[in-house]
Amino acid sequence: MASLLNIGASATAAFKTAIGTTSHNIANIGTEGYNRQQAKIVSNTPSNYGNGFVGSGSRVNSVERVYASYIQDQLSSVNSLKSRYEEQLSLSKNIEGIVASNDKGVQQFMQRLFDSLQNLADSPVSNTNRALVIDEVKNMEGFISNLSSVLADSQAQTNSQVENVATEINNRLDFIRTVNKEVSKSFVNGSQMPNDLLDKRDQAIFELNSYMDVKTFRQDDGEIIVYTGDARLPLVMGNSVYHLDASRTEFNNENRTEIYLNIAGKKTMVSDRITNGQLGATLDYRTNVLDKVMNEMGVTLNGLSASMNWQHYQGYDINGNAGQNFYKPLNVSATASVQNIGPEDGTNITISFKPDIAGLAGFNGHPPYNIATQPANYGAKETFLDTANTAIGNFKAREYEVRVNAAGDFEIFDHKEGGVALATVAFGANAQIDGLDFNFNGITAGSVTVGDKFLIKPHQQMLQDFSAVINDSKLIATRGQTPVDANNDGSLLDEVPSAAAIGDNVNMANMASLQSKKMLYADSSGISSETILGSYSKMSANLGMYVRATDIQLTAQNNVFEQVSARRESISGVSLDEEASNLIRYQQAYEASAQIIQTSQTLFQTLLGAMN
Repeated sequence: MASLLNIGASATAAFKTAIGTTSHNIANIGTEGYNRQQAKIVSNTPSNYGNGFVGSGSRVNSVERVYASYIQDQLSSVNSLKSRYEEQLSLSKNIEGIVASNDKGVQQFMQRLFDSLQNLADSPVSNTNRALVIDEVKNMEGFISNLSSVLADSQAQTNSQVENVATEINNRLDFIRTVNKEVSKSFVNGSQMPNDLLDKRDQAIFELNSYMDVKTFRQDDGEIIVYTGDARLPLVMGNSVYHLDASRTEFNNENRTEIYLNIAGKKTMVSDRITNGQLGATLDYRTNVLDKVMNEMGVTLNGLSASMNWQHYQGYDINGNAGQNFYKPLNVSATASVQNIGPEDGTNITISFKPDIAGLAGFNGHPPYNIATQPANYGAKETFLDTANTAIGNFKAREYEVRVNAAGDFEIFDHKEGGVALATVAFGANAQIDGLDFNFNGITAGSVTVGDKFLIKPHQQMLQDFSAVINDSKLIATRGQTPVDANNDGSLLDEVPSAAAIGDNVNMANMASLQSKKMLYADSSGISSETILGSYSKMSANLGMYVRATDIQLTAQNNVFEQVSARRESISGVSLDEEASNLIRYQQAYEASAQIIQTSQTLFQTLLGAMN
């Protein structure tokens, strides 16, 4: 009878555990990342009875998760892509709203500016028309200033977002390490694995993938090692966790937050290793949307200011003086890396728009011209203008990195692309690159050393510095070259530069025509493909295509995510119908097991009564 009592006791204990496990499943039906658990009921070792064996009941061998690691890994990976495109779409739509809402504004302000130039060309002696030009120039300046401020705010918000997401990632990494320790203890002690903790660790990895792409590797002792998405740098390994460090770049005043890891005592930038999740989306958006928009807008503004200035140089104002600057010319300095050894802070490395025309005959200095610096003849002046327009066509929406090589010369690279140097400039010299003048004349001996680096963002700087110079309507150079052929040779090209009559409108008509003239983005043959306004519209169209492509990718990833989620639920999810059925079954089995104990007691009492 003792064996019957033991069978009943072990059975009730087993079914009580099964009822508890089923109840636990029902209670966690709404818990994120929870995997259904099962009580594994197995037979006890049978007892030897005579020439055979008699069963000795059952017991719960373990409570296991219903879990498919390959599906969980796939779900986390898909979630990383889904989160990337969700965040990327949200961010890019925001900047698209800024650009698109201002697209019409830019066109209107620029159109009004060129309309005012055309009105002045139609009536060059009208004081009202001259004043209207000044007003429209100022209006355009104010509009661009507001737009620049909004984009600068977007940069600051991006920095904050990178920092916040890095904090969330570090919290998940810490939790994964903590669970790893508990799992390792259970493995060493040979005890039941902490199922709920394992679920929470999987959920932390799932959430971690929503922030950034990672690679995970399960170890034999139950621990999980976490690496960056390219599987090259560790994030969690054993008892060590490597936190992301969101901090400013090595270049002073860049005000740009990147992601770093401290590996073997060395701070290494890993932003380019993070491609998915919210962090990957934010970094991609900043590089391929925000930076691109600001650089391309800067090219547009540099094109506008340079072309307007140089055409204005060709003419003469009311007093017969050569035209001066219409807009503030590009003139920016580099910013130095904090890792530089030399004392040069970058202020003596400058980029400006000074076309390479010094070798042309008769030239005595860069514009704006005055009586002393006018070219020798009108033909040379026209040639200078053509050279300047060619340089404007060579503008590229780039950022530049300057490095001091072993010879002490300066190598200029595309800051984002790296690769082969665009040019090498000798110490103390200058060079024309992408239509811009890189000047190192101010660098003194010993102020830079091999390996020193400097960063220059000329087009983004123009976006901040864009401003009108002209504020006196009398200084507007409406007049062109005098049509008088002094030596009667049928050409004005050999004539000394001189103003036409006060009512002449040639130069102002040429300035107004810049609206429709293709000035930017020259091809390999030197033919420009975009007007000034067209370059802004092109940037806006490219942004729209980026948003559209992201939207398509998000739709595809949502579909994949739903499919994988449904598959996981079919295996590991809690079904109320199934659990309710199990609950009734285990309850009935528990009650039947209790009857075994009661029957055992009745038989035992009967036996005692018979003996008495």
